[in-house]
Amino acid sequence: MLCIHDAEGMREADRHTIEDLGVPGIVLMENAATGLVEAILEGYPEAESALILCGAGNNGGDGFAAARHLLIRGLDVRVLLFAPENRLKGDSLLNFKAARNFGVPIEIVPDEDLGALDETVGTFRPDLIIDSLMGTGLSRPLGGHYQEIAEKINESGIPCIATDVPTGLQASSAAIPGALIEAEMTVTFGGLKRCLALPPACEYCGDIVIVDIGIPPAALEKSCRLWWVEEEDVALMLPQRPDSGHKGVFGHLLVIGGSPGKSGAVSMAADSAIVGGSGLVTMAVPAPILESVDLGCTEAMGFGLPSDKKGCIGGRGELDPLLSRMSALVIGPGMGTGIPARQFLEDLLGDIELPILLDADALNLMAGRLEELRNCPGQLVLTPHPGELARLLGTSTEDVLSDRLAAAREAASVSRALVVAKSYRTIIAEPSGEAWVIPTGNHHLGTGGSGDVLSGLIGAFLAQGLEEQRAAILGSWLHGRAGELGGEIFPAALPASRLPGFIAEAWMEISG
Repeated sequence: MLCIHDAEGMREADRHTIEDLGVPGIVLMENAATGLVEAILEGYPEAESALILCGAGNNGGDGFAAARHLLIRGLDVRVLLFAPENRLKGDSLLNFKAARNFGVPIEIVPDEDLGALDETVGTFRPDLIIDSLMGTGLSRPLGGHYQEIAEKINESGIPCIATDVPTGLQASSAAIPGALIEAEMTVTFGGLKRCLALPPACEYCGDIVIVDIGIPPAALEKSCRLWWVEEEDVALMLPQRPDSGHKGVFGHLLVIGGSPGKSGAVSMAADSAIVGGSGLVTMAVPAPILESVDLGCTEAMGFGLPSDKKGCIGGRGELDPLLSRMSALVIGPGMGTGIPARQFLEDLLGDIELPILLDADALNLMAGRLEELRNCPGQLVLTPHPGELARLLGTSTEDVLSDRLAAAREAASVSRALVVAKSYRTIIAEPSGEAWVIPTGNHHLGTGGSGDVLSGLIGAFLAQGLEEQRAAILGSWLHGRAGELGGEIFPAALPASRLPGFIAEAWMEISG
């Protein structure tokens, strides 16, 4: 897994490497510049010219050093420095002087005067623009002439490569604080930053290239609490399935939910659980819809629950003997939110010690009551989409989307449950604050029922005995990858009923 850093964590890793380990800062800057140049030449092998925009800080120093190396490699390079020379210090000043000594044309642009930028872009017409203006040090929205610079670069139509972080984004935040320079590629140093990993900021960063500049992994990971899940990590999480195994050793999952008009939610969750390897799956639904649910997933068993006047779940009935044979529960798909359903859910959560996944209406029934889940004796996994997460926290969907990581961590802390905050770049958060980002998945999952499929898949892994963190990471990654694979066939939304087949394909990809 890769650590996802914030600005403070990267500063501390830099400081430790330079001050405690004795690696000169100029060495780290040189490593960054050579890595940047290698990424540029590999990504744009036909480029013959580059315009580098530099600021006064270390990001500008990276740009000066890169200009020197690009010149050596035969590119026509020009630099615009948007700061007085007397503001350059330390390693940045050394690289400014070295670039000038090597013959790199450097023009110092006076404050608020962007004529030089217009003229250079218009007459030089570089193949590439390299953004070395701000880097990770920015902590406020762009304003003044920097905002104008961003607008002009974005309007130029010239591919832009960001150095470390696109100017205008903040390393510690996924938000869009204001104007920014949109990158076609971002070459980042040491490791991922939060703005490069999470939306909406990550959507303006283009392809991400991580360059090792010589900071030891232990320094980068020392205080890391947010991780990027890679394919090789997921491959190691797959449950073992010995040839001698049979349905009795792979767990028994109970999916509880369903209501008139929503029987398909339970069927899709059950179908996904079967593909996910649960040895047995039972669907517990209101008796009036039992037949339709059985037809929706013929491989799973059915169990009829008492129903209320609307045909929704009306009580536990004879469920308790069945519960004694279960390995894990999924509660909520299509369940409804009436008073009987609420009482049913509260009764179950009060005395079931099995792993339980709550989704859909089970989450809506707990809106504003997250703290009550602390008393649940079983392991809990919550799988809310942004709207459900907002209802759980008693806030708005807009607030959740503005900082989904913070929202997921808050929900996990309050409920003491593992929270799978579904969306593009799903976030999985533990009560401790440790969190993981799932890089798979895209808009093809934006269709009704895809969340039910995810619930069944994670439930299957819980039933097979995987601990909740591993089950959630594995299920979310496979679900997202299935969406990508399905998107190669379905140009718009991928029908949720087809997802389990692509989950099997995703599993095969990483198991070989």
